Amino acid sequence: MNLRLALTVNNAWDILVWRRTLVRTLLAAGFEIAVVAPPGPAIPAVAGLGCRILTYPLHRRSLNPLEEARSLAGLYAVYRQWRPTIAHHFTIKPNLYGTLAARLVRVPVVIATVTGLGYIWTDDGPRTRVLRAILGPVYRAVLHLADAVIYLNEEDRRTLGGRRTVLIPGEGIDLEAFSPSAVSPERCQMLRAELGLGPDAQVVLMVGRMLRHKGVLEFVEAARRVRTTCPEAVFLLVGPSDAGNPARIPPEEIRAWEAAGLVRYLGAREDVRELMALADLVVLPSYREGVPRVLIEAAAMGRPIVATDIPGCREVVSNGVNGFLVPVRDTLALAEAIESLLKNPNLRAEFGTASRQLAEERFSDQRVVDGCLDLYRALLAEKNASIS
Repeated sequence: MNLRLALTVNNAWDILVWRRTLVRTLLAAGFEIAVVAPPGPAIPAVAGLGCRILTYPLHRRSLNPLEEARSLAGLYAVYRQWRPTIAHHFTIKPNLYGTLAARLVRVPVVIATVTGLGYIWTDDGPRTRVLRAILGPVYRAVLHLADAVIYLNEEDRRTLGGRRTVLIPGEGIDLEAFSPSAVSPERCQMLRAELGLGPDAQVVLMVGRMLRHKGVLEFVEAARRVRTTCPEAVFLLVGPSDAGNPARIPPEEIRAWEAAGLVRYLGAREDVRELMALADLVVLPSYREGVPRVLIEAAAMGRPIVATDIPGCREVVSNGVNGFLVPVRDTLALAEAIESLLKNPNLRAEFGTASRQLAEERFSDQRVVDGCLDLYRALLAEKNASIS
């Protein structure tokens, strides 16, 4: 019988965006795969990859004890019925409830992947400080129940730890789909026309959820500063509003920025790759990350990058090599870094070439998948199992 592997996530889109290659590789290696996720619109597309779909109840933003208990009970029921050989969890709630449920059901191999620490570790408000004081010890304790914990950056690993920890920097990207030649010059010209960008417009692109801890406010303030000396610069802000998140920026605030001519907000887009292709540089002034996909994509597309000097961003940006790292919340330093790149096309070209080289060295999706497979094999061997 094939080995059964559960990939447990908080949103099925996670599989389509991050783990499509992992699923296909595991199916080809003989695993029977179940994606365990809350019901949602991405479920049919994930099923189309050839894996089983198992659902459980989850409210991503809820802290209601009854709702959290339902999530734990739902994962317990899934694992008890399907009996996976390996349960691999991603993000905080699946890591917490999935690890506990898997241990209760006696799943042989239990793995957690910490993709980032989220707003509870980045926000300094009184409520989040209380949550951090409570959740931090609980999260560490549960992660110690896993056979292995995968981290995307070293500082998150030092923060949370685990019995056995593995560092896999980033979650991988298709380096053919994301490359400097992936989008034709004709398509870039069409997109510039669609967006009303003149031939001399320089595009500064930020992609992310409209949350305060993503550095959106700093991006807007940097735009205010830079446009006084570089009036041809156009600051594009792309990403969903993320309703219900405590750190959400109200839509009326974004509309006010647009009315003032500081940024253009394009909302959530399906053509981020094309937007990166026409961008002169990509910016992410986030307060904390796992390893942000947007920067991996930007590097693979050969873009120069300006990001904050934080865990996660440091894995993608080498300061002075393929971009600039600036202090968190320092809008002056952010503006100066952006301005220096806008005024120096040779430096942009140099950084862009270095970005692509870094992506090839570190962020191939197959390299990340091979790391996961090696870990599965090692843990299965320790449990006296083998890949069929």
